[in-house]
Amino acid sequence: MAIGVNNILDCLELNTPSNKRDIEELIRNQRQNLNNNNNNENSSSTPQLSHLIIDVDTTLERLYGGFYPDWLAGGEWSHLYSYILSLLKTCQELSLCLIFCFDGTLYRCGQSQWYYEQIQQRKKVNQIFKHLKQNKSGLPRHHLWLSPPSFQICLRTILRELNSPYLLMYQTWGYDQCQHQEQIKIYAKQYIQSLIGIVSSDIEYLFSTKLNNQNILFKYFSSKHFKLSLKGKLTLVEIQLKQLKDKFSFDNQQFSLLLTLLGKSNGSRIVACGHLLVWTLARADSHSEQVSIRANVRAQLSGSQIKRYIQ
Repeated sequence: MAIGVNNILDCLELNTPSNKRDIEELIRNQRQNLNNNNNNENSSSTPQLSHLIIDVDTTLERLYGGFYPDWLAGGEWSHLYSYILSLLKTCQELSLCLIFCFDGTLYRCGQSQWYYEQIQQRKKVNQIFKHLKQNKSGLPRHHLWLSPPSFQICLRTILRELNSPYLLMYQTWGYDQCQHQEQIKIYAKQYIQSLIGIVSSDIEYLFSTKLNNQNILFKYFSSKHFKLSLKGKLTLVEIQLKQLKDKFSFDNQQFSLLLTLLGKSNGSRIVACGHLLVWTLARADSHSEQVSIRANVRAQLSGSQIKRYIQ
C-alpha cells in the first residue's frame, strides 16, 4: 500500500500553477541546448523530434480530458478518441513524441492493494451520491472523480489503432512499484538527448539518477496540471525540490536530512511525511487552517502509521 508521501506534497500545494510552462517554450529551450552542446554541427531545417514521458497511471484524469466532460459525456468512447486525436495533432505540429508508460508490475494485483483501492472507490461513490442528493444542480467536486474502469484498455486500443510515431507506448514489468519507477528512468536515459521531462505524481522522479557515472536530474512535471486547451495548446507545471526547501525555510542541513529520509525505506518516508505535516501545522496562520490541513490529509493519505500525526 502507498505510504502517502506523494499525497503529503499535494496537501502542501507544492505543485501549484506558479511554474506553468508552455510546451513550445520547453521544446525550444531543449533544442537550443542540444544545438549548443553539438556546436551546431548537426543543425538542419528539419526540427528534431522531442520526447516527453508520461506515467499513465498517475495521469489518468488529464489524459481523459478532465473530469468535467466525463460527468457530462458519461465516459463516451468518442470523447476520449477525439481528445487523443487533438493531442496527436498538437504533437505533429510541435514535432513532439509522447511516450506513454503503463504500469505492468504485479504489486497492484496484490490482494491488500486491490482491497484498499476498492474501499477508496466505494467511499468516493458514496460521497458522489450524497452530493447528488443534497445538490440536485451542480457537478460533484474535483476530488470525487473516478476514471472509467476500462480507461487504460481503451487508451491502449486507440494508441494501437493510430500507430503514430508521435505516440509511443511501453509497459513496465516486475513485482514491485520500484521496478516500474526504475524502468521509466531507463526509458528516460534512452531518450536523454531529446527528453523534455517526465509527467507523473511520483516524488521518486524528483531525485537524480546515474548515467555514465554521472548524476542527472530529469525535469519533473505535475500530472495534475497536464493540460491541452481547446486551441491545441499544451501546458505543463514543473516541480522542483527547491520549492520544498523554500516553502519551509529549511537550512541546508535540514533539507539534506529530509531528502535522505524521502529517499530511504518506507519507514523513513513515514517519518519524513509526519515531520512535513507537523511543520505545515506549525506554520498555519489559524486554527481553521490547521483543521483544513488535517482534513485534507485524512482524505488523501493511506497507511495507518501516519495517523498519529493528525490526531
